[in-house]
Amino acid sequence: MPNDMSFQFLLFDGFSNMVLASALEPLRAARDMAQGQNICWHISTLDNGLVQSSSGIQIKPDGDITQAGVVDYLVVIAGYDVRGHVSPRGRAQLRQLASRAGVVAGLDTGAWLLASAGLLNGAQATIHWQEAAGFAETFPDVIPGKQRFVVAGKYITCGGASTVLEMMLHLLAEKFGPAMAFNVANLFVYDAERQYDSGRGANILKRRSDTPGFLAAIDVMMAHIEDPVSLATIAKRASLSLRSLDRLFQRELAMSPGKYYQMIRLARAHDMATQTGLSVAQIALQTGFASTATLSRAFRAQYGTQISKLRAHRKG
Repeated sequence: MPNDMSFQFLLFDGFSNMVLASALEPLRAARDMAQGQNICWHISTLDNGLVQSSSGIQIKPDGDITQAGVVDYLVVIAGYDVRGHVSPRGRAQLRQLASRAGVVAGLDTGAWLLASAGLLNGAQATIHWQEAAGFAETFPDVIPGKQRFVVAGKYITCGGASTVLEMMLHLLAEKFGPAMAFNVANLFVYDAERQYDSGRGANILKRRSDTPGFLAAIDVMMAHIEDPVSLATIAKRASLSLRSLDRLFQRELAMSPGKYYQMIRLARAHDMATQTGLSVAQIALQTGFASTATLSRAFRAQYGTQISKLRAHRKG
């Protein structure tokens, strides 16, 4: 049948339920609209075992991955601890699976696994914004993209749940026409124009603030985690006075801009502590803290624990 669409969803521990739902539910909705399309999907894992989401929900694969046949779309979904899923055997399996798919998509941090298998060399790709810097550094042969989702030949990458829904609407429109995508979008009360305009990262706050300077200030902070800049510099680049900068952050986030800036850097430190093998000294350097002692004090005040204990818990 010309309107067939077959999907193989390859899940890794730590995946986001929201990302999976944003990919699956539009397909279910399109299938249920009974306009002659035959849309099917199945869930797989590399080891054929249960897979657990970031919120602890377990999913059983539909069948043996070694028996998987040719599909239209292979969709790789990974979330937390993506580096822990990289292995020679896994890379080989990904390459084999990709060779049997017409289109290969990497969702959330799935692009990391595709890149580790050499599938994105020379192509443009995007990833969840929290991993963008590490992705660009680890895979210099991949061209970083900042779009909400990136299409590069047979590969598609996107970095978050709302962008996944947008990507799926794009695929449905390509296959079944814009009316189908419009109907599915309406079912989920999805405003594509507003989502597209909202961008990524700090821009998600647009509906909360009508002051461009507020968003510009956060963008400056996000761009300077490793090499922090002064509040005066942030205010200047956002075309604000220091007083206006402080007033905006108190109004929008109920905290000072300095406190929010530190929270961003500590969040990055937390991610590095739980997902990488970097030393505390290396983490301090990459998050702009003057010393390991300074980072440790701020980290404990923010999270109520020491980085060393967090890492010990991860290993256990």
